[in-house]
This record gives sequence, C-alpha cells and structure tokens, in this order.
Amino acid sequence: RPGNALFVPPPPQELGRLLSDLEKYIHRDDDLPALVRAALVHVQFETIHPYLDGNGRIGRLLITLLLEHWKLLSEPLLYLSLFFKRHRAEYYRLLNAVRLEGAWEPWVSFFLEGVSTIADEAADTARDLFVLVNKDRARVLATPNASVMAARLLDQLPRHPMVTIPTVVKLLGTSKPTATKAVGVLEQLGILEETTGRRRDRTFSYAAYLDRLRAGTEPQEA
Repeated sequence: RPGNALFVPPPPQELGRLLSDLEKYIHRDDDLPALVRAALVHVQFETIHPYLDGNGRIGRLLITLLLEHWKLLSEPLLYLSLFFKRHRAEYYRLLNAVRLEGAWEPWVSFFLEGVSTIADEAADTARDLFVLVNKDRARVLATPNASVMAARLLDQLPRHPMVTIPTVVKLLGTSKPTATKAVGVLEQLGILEETTGRRRDRTFSYAAYLDRLRAGTEPQEA
C-alpha cells in the first residue's frame, strides 16, 4: 500500500517515457567511467521499478550485462548480487538516500567498493580452482590403473561438474564400459562423488570444485 511503503515507484503511465530515457542514457556517449555509469543506471532502473516482481534480480543482472556491453568484462561473470546481499540494509538505505536526498556519492562509493570486493574474491576463487584441478590431475596421472579417458574426463569436469554415465559417453565420445571405468577411477580417488544413492541412473559430482564455487554465496546479513 502506498501509505505504508518506504518507496512508491512512478505511476504506470510514466513507465514508457522513463524507460526510454534510461535506454537513451545507456547508449549515449558519456565522459563518466563505465563503472560509475553502471551505478547510476542501477539506481534509475530500481527507481523506475517497471515490473510487479523481479525488479531487483533484473536490475542486478543489468549491471553485469552493461559491463560486458561496455567491454569491461569479456564474460558476464561479476556477481555483485552477493555483495548487495551481504549488505542488504545499507544497499536499500543508500538507494533511498539517492531518491529522497540526491545523495549520489555515498551510493557510488558503495557500488565501487562492491565491484572491487567481488572482483578480488572472483580472482581468488579462480586461483583456488586452478590449483584444485591441477592437484587432481596429478593424482589421476599418478594412479596405476588410471586411463587416458579418466584424465580426459577430469579435464571436462570444470565445465560439467555434475555428470552421469550417458553424459560421460557423449563428452568423451566413447563406449559405456569405458565411460563407467573412467568415472570409477575418479570416484575411487574421491574426485567424483555419487549423489543419488541409487544403483542405477546415478549422478556424480565434482564436489570439491562445487564447494569452492559455493563458498560465501549464502552470506549472513551484515
């Protein structure tokens, strides 16, 4: 209800004009750094609030897509949502401060801190995953009963950390018995873990890899 809401978005009849203005700003030349522009666009999108649901998710996704569009990212991999979730109260306080007081500088500083923090964490994660895969590859190559297919399967796991035997058959272009043997080698080494508990139609996960990817993605409120 508008009378109880902390923020009331613009009336529906204004959405077309407001979104058009935002789109024009996104595509026009601007002297501001791209990260600052992304911070401004995010506030504007969240303030326009064009959808009944999902505005926050779309607005956060828009940040990453814009940074890719503006060539700051080669892939849409910056997960700023994580920083905003960690600091949820501060995030909403600063958004409202822009809307009510025009306090842009604290918001932009917060946004840039988030970019720096998440970029550093992403680099740390990438290094850890690189080390993990190399250690596991060395273990596979040092195992007497390991086949070339087991090593090839390990190389596929970063892109496919959850696999079934039919999936492995397709990934390696091999037979079911050979795929089963390759999975068995990695399972014996503790690299793959069976997740279903079934005897048939089983699924295997590269658990250590997934655990590192998940680390810190369910933050407590700051």
